[in-house]
Amino acid sequence: MTDILSAPRGELIVLVYELFDKIGALEAENAHLRELLHQKGDGTLTKKDTPSFVKASVKKKRKKVRAKREGSYHRAKEKPTKKVFHSFETCPDCGGNHLGKPSVGYTRQIIDLPQIQYQVIEHVVCKRWCFDCRKRTMPKVDFSSRALGSGWIGLKLASTIVLMKDRLRLSVYLIQKYLQIFFNLKLSEGEIVEICHRSAAIGKPNYQKLLGELQSGDVVHGDETGGREDGKNGYYWSFSNPNTHILLYRKSRGSGVVKELVGEDGSDFEGVLVTDFYTAYNAYTGFHQRCWVHLLRDIKELKKNFPKHPPLNTWAQKVRIIYQEAKAYTGPPDNTPAGLSAQIRIEKQRYFEEKLKETCLPYRKKDIPMGTLCGRIITYLPELFVFVRFPHIPSDNNAAERILRHIVIMRKVLGGTRSAHGSETRTILTSLLDTWQLRGLNVFDQCKLMLATCQ
Repeated sequence: MTDILSAPRGELIVLVYELFDKIGALEAENAHLRELLHQKGDGTLTKKDTPSFVKASVKKKRKKVRAKREGSYHRAKEKPTKKVFHSFETCPDCGGNHLGKPSVGYTRQIIDLPQIQYQVIEHVVCKRWCFDCRKRTMPKVDFSSRALGSGWIGLKLASTIVLMKDRLRLSVYLIQKYLQIFFNLKLSEGEIVEICHRSAAIGKPNYQKLLGELQSGDVVHGDETGGREDGKNGYYWSFSNPNTHILLYRKSRGSGVVKELVGEDGSDFEGVLVTDFYTAYNAYTGFHQRCWVHLLRDIKELKKNFPKHPPLNTWAQKVRIIYQEAKAYTGPPDNTPAGLSAQIRIEKQRYFEEKLKETCLPYRKKDIPMGTLCGRIITYLPELFVFVRFPHIPSDNNAAERILRHIVIMRKVLGGTRSAHGSETRTILTSLLDTWQLRGLNVFDQCKLMLATCQ
């Protein structure tokens, strides 16, 4: 490199010209790059002028800091039913037996099932000769708390079979295999079926009482589903309230089954019947709440079938707004007198009925998509806002749908029954077990108690 301080004048002139050439080349290159970047003379770059090959700057999202767990998710230790201690008696290194007092190094719990063998308890009843009375005496033992009837099946075994059949939805064959595999107990299919029949016969008086308990209640949810008996179609009818459930099997789907609950003239039941829009329930002339979930579901299906129909969408939105307004109504203030509060609720019910009537009446009996549904709403208008009049009444029939789901799944898993006796057994056992479950009782203990006390 040339030393600028000591270089002669001629070399410095040459160096200056070389630097001028380099500066010119750099300015040309700079101008070319500015042209590619569409930059202005001041070096700023606008969003509009950003070329396509320049990657836009994206603000990095901050990762959410996960809240610290209060505790770990490992299984909590349980109270041990048995303890096994492991300790050396002699030193494993030197073989000496002078070891100190043991202390706990660590513990480990192992959860397992015991291998259970079924018990056969033979009760030997002895008779003895009394020399004073000059006759033999023999105790009369009450086996009602131990065995099912006069048979040899214990109450625990009978209750287990009943719960496996109804709650677990197991077939007779699977129950038979389960008892054989886990308990080495061999029962024939006929014995298992007979245990269920006998248990249902014992529980039949309690089952018949459930009808009276339903009729004396304030509300009953009704629903029905298909069933089969001996290869022929029939129907399971479900009637329930928050504490009681009764299941009926009938070959008919007519209003006669409804009259079994409410009476021929409706005098047996004075509460509110909550159902869907099936016409068989029209036999009840008392307070009746129709299911809004069914109605809104039909409206939604109608909108799906006619997606481009503005009047339908407008009408559907108005109906939903009226329903939501009715659901949001909480009633008069708490300090309102009882008589006045009831009158206010009645007037509010009529207000919503008139509002819905004004929405649906113009479309009734017209050849438009919502014509049929509007006709249904007008027909059942007095039965759509009963839940406004009575605060404890729901606007839907979800309770009946939920409690009937068990029998629907059982029908799909096990199919139908083979006789009227089998249908009666299924309805009795399901009704009793469902009722105990609704009341928060232990179904196994209640089943044993029923079999012991109802003999």
